[in-house]
Formats: sequence, C-alpha cells, structure tokens
Amino acid sequence: MSAELNKEGLPNQEWQQACASWQIYSQELLALQRNLDPHIWQNVLQTLADCKGKIAVTGVGTSGIAARKVAHMLACVEQPAVFLNPTDAAHGDLGFLRADDVMIMISRGGNSEELTRLLPTLAKKNVTLISVTENLDSTIAKAAKLVLKTHIQQEIDPLNMLATTSIVLVLAVFDAMCGAIMLRNGFNKETLLAVHPGGNVGKSLREEI
Repeated sequence: MSAELNKEGLPNQEWQQACASWQIYSQELLALQRNLDPHIWQNVLQTLADCKGKIAVTGVGTSGIAARKVAHMLACVEQPAVFLNPTDAAHGDLGFLRADDVMIMISRGGNSEELTRLLPTLAKKNVTLISVTENLDSTIAKAAKLVLKTHIQQEIDPLNMLATTSIVLVLAVFDAMCGAIMLRNGFNKETLLAVHPGGNVGKSLREEI
C-alpha cells in the first residue's frame, strides 16, 4: 500500500518523521552548551593547540568516519592531524607515534576491541589519549587523560541505537574547536588558501585576495 501523499507529493508520515529527526538534531546541538563540561572542552582544545607532535584520530564504524572528518578539519587549520585506521595501527602503524603526540579515540560505547588493543602501546609510548565516549566506565575512558562526553539523549533512528545524533554532536564539538584554533592563531584567508588551494574554496579565496 502506497503512503498517503501531501499536497507537495511527499509521503506524509516519512516527511513528518524526517522533520522530527531534524528537530532532535537542533535540540541536541543547542543542549551541548548545557551538557558539555566547558572545562573539559577547554582542556581538550588546549591539548590540541599545544601539541608539539602529531595528532592521530581513530575510531571504527561510524565513529571511524567521524574520526576522518575530525582529522581533516584539524589539518585544515594547520594542526598536524591524520586519521589512523585502528586495524592498520594494530599491524604496525602505531610505530609512527611518539611521546609528544596526541591520540583521539572516538567510540560511543568505548569498548571496541579494535581500539582497546591499542591502549597498552599508547601507554608505553606516553602518547596523550583523549577519549570521546558516552560511557565513562569504558576501557578507553579509564585509560584516557581527558574524556569528552556529549551527554546525548536521543539518536534519530527509530530504534534509538544507531550513531546518528551522537556523531553529529561529536563533529559539532570538534568543528567548534577548529574555529577557536583559527581565532587564536590569527588564521586568515591567505593562510587558508595556502592549505586549501583546490576546489571552490580555493577558487573563491583567490578571487577575494
């Protein structure tokens, strides 16, 4: 049986559910300023800004996709960040880390085996660990110097299980940090053009400068 259509020809039930999902996103994003610990956020920001080595960001599944985006944004503001595939890390890539490096681990549950098996080597190398998780009792939280928790209340999928809202919040938290780094470092259009000469961003910057 086909869904009832509204006057625009869109399925009413599905469209209403989509609108409700976006409202959840909006509410959860606005709630960050109440739910996120500002001292921890500031300490994470300071740790990244003061890093004298490299910043590695890792995660698996949806968190791994978010980790790639976080690493990319940090690199865009000239913080030396890379995504570290946790499987490759366990097969030798951990060798590139040193004591002045920072590792960001993203995992909602915080107990993914792909991540936890990396912890002994990180500790041995004295790598600073920042864990982004909703589970303060998790393995990666207990091993971390700093634990960042967004205090998400609701995912948008019907089962309230998939990393939907929670990943949007993580990205929003680190995007805001990148903006803060740009401001504190006097990041301007010339600086951005140097690291982002391609695409429409590079084209627009060349036309403006």
